[in-house]
Amino acid sequence: MRKIMVALLGGIIFFGGALPVAAEVTLPLTGSFGLSGQFQIVKGQERVWEWSSYQQLSLIDLQSGERIQSLAGRESSIEGFDVSDDQTRRVVIKQGVLHVYNAFGTKVQEVSEIVDKEDKITKFVDVQFIPNTHTVVLLTKNGGHCQLLSYDLDAEQLLSSRGTSPYGQLLTARDHVAVVYSSAVYLYTADLTYTDVIHAREEDGIEAFDMNDEGLLVIGEQGVPQPDVYDLNHGLEKTQASQQFVVGSDVSYSDIAIDESGTFIAVTSSGSDRPFSLFERETGRRIYTSLDHNQEFSYQSGVELSNKARSIIVEGSNQTNIYSGKALSTRPISIQIPKARQRIDRGASETLALEVTRADRKTSLVKAGVTWETDHPEAAFIQSGKLHGEAEGDYTLSATYEGFTATVTGKVVLPKLSSLKDIPWLERHRQSLLDYQSFEGLPVLSSSYAKLKGTKGKMFLSKEKINMNGKWKGSILASRYPRPIEHQPNQIELLTMLPALEQRSISKKEIQSVFGKPVTSTTYAPSISHQFSKSNKTFAKYTIKRVDRYRLNDLSVETYFDKKDTVRFITVSKQSSKKGNQKISS
Repeated sequence: MRKIMVALLGGIIFFGGALPVAAEVTLPLTGSFGLSGQFQIVKGQERVWEWSSYQQLSLIDLQSGERIQSLAGRESSIEGFDVSDDQTRRVVIKQGVLHVYNAFGTKVQEVSEIVDKEDKITKFVDVQFIPNTHTVVLLTKNGGHCQLLSYDLDAEQLLSSRGTSPYGQLLTARDHVAVVYSSAVYLYTADLTYTDVIHAREEDGIEAFDMNDEGLLVIGEQGVPQPDVYDLNHGLEKTQASQQFVVGSDVSYSDIAIDESGTFIAVTSSGSDRPFSLFERETGRRIYTSLDHNQEFSYQSGVELSNKARSIIVEGSNQTNIYSGKALSTRPISIQIPKARQRIDRGASETLALEVTRADRKTSLVKAGVTWETDHPEAAFIQSGKLHGEAEGDYTLSATYEGFTATVTGKVVLPKLSSLKDIPWLERHRQSLLDYQSFEGLPVLSSSYAKLKGTKGKMFLSKEKINMNGKWKGSILASRYPRPIEHQPNQIELLTMLPALEQRSISKKEIQSVFGKPVTSTTYAPSISHQFSKSNKTFAKYTIKRVDRYRLNDLSVETYFDKKDTVRFITVSKQSSKKGNQKISS
């Protein structure tokens, strides 16, 4: 069934470019025509039949705006009109008489009465085709008595008839017929067998309605925030959930349209926060469009959709507007927060973007129009579209966009050492020495030497000809002081770090900004030499000019500088681990 709307053309006024609006889905204005008439979308085509009290029935191409065909004669008193799906029959009711035209606009039949047994039925007031047939359903009204008739145009034969009460507007689907009036919708099969009735919540509450060929029926009642959606093939249980198809509170429905495919439902209304609403029929989810707050729409604006909403027709205050729905393929159908947002470094901030999947299956990252929240702002908080890591801990990040919500759990963690600049890198190691007696993530002083897994290596003091044997773990050589094997303890006594192994060049100024003023400082003249090897291969030789010593609780931290005041290596040991006055640098 194609719903007939009161509104139409007095000729094509304008076809042009896009209306400059900002919304998630932009529906550009492509044409417009006059008011004060009626029109009906042609199923499966981007065309519309239009007529008014001063103009004959005409077929208009919605894309080009051209008038394709006209039916002869002025149709000044049209009470009903419909077109067969194959476009070969057009039926018009004028002054209670049914007129039938062929595809060329020639009248081929005129029916003023239909004989039912011994009764002559006259005064037809509405007509609709059963989809994909040449059978029409007629509504008659004689005084207070209303009848439904099923009539085969090809055979010129009455198929069935029945009474119906009260009088209303006809809607037809392949297997269903509905008669709608303000307080109820009476339902019948295609052969006019009564099936059920839908009563309005309040007397005269039904304000808008539509039904497509598949029997998807949509009804809007005054003051009800969402229209009711029924699939008549599965009884009268409403298909929508409580949060679907929500138009607004204290709403008054102007019109409702469901497209031929049943993909979209459009609503025009007053009393809500927007005059236009578009929904996905299967999900009940609102589609945010450029028409939602269009001030051109007037009270009681009618609406109609072509198949898949390729064209959307809405009455404005001065004209009826045609909008292209092609961009609906870009509407969002799902959202996801990128996995990268499951972790953020403490002290870091990251710009938030939402991964949006569109109806055409393309994905994009969206920043505008997204509402972000965290459940633990003391750990991570949102500011100016960025996620900030405040303190170590867990958080849940949520995003709301175009009616969708997505969440992800995350952690605020210490940043990776490798990502830090030199001074924060030194500060992290200093704190680890204070807390754990170890450079961060590396072997701990006094822990088991035997259990340490690493590559064998040594530090050779050329002046004393002493080898400090140990094991390499990353940039650290963990070793014990030289002594007879039988007296060698099973614990790490010395940690030696080489910044160059982490591609770092640490200056004297950077060391002092973190460790402060040294306890002692020794300058060597001449300089002393140290060599480092791994797996019996020497890979570094350093000439040391000065050694600065620091105290961290019971730890001794020594920094070894070359003549350019660049730190070549740093050692850490416990004061009790020293043997007399033995120093590795003396």
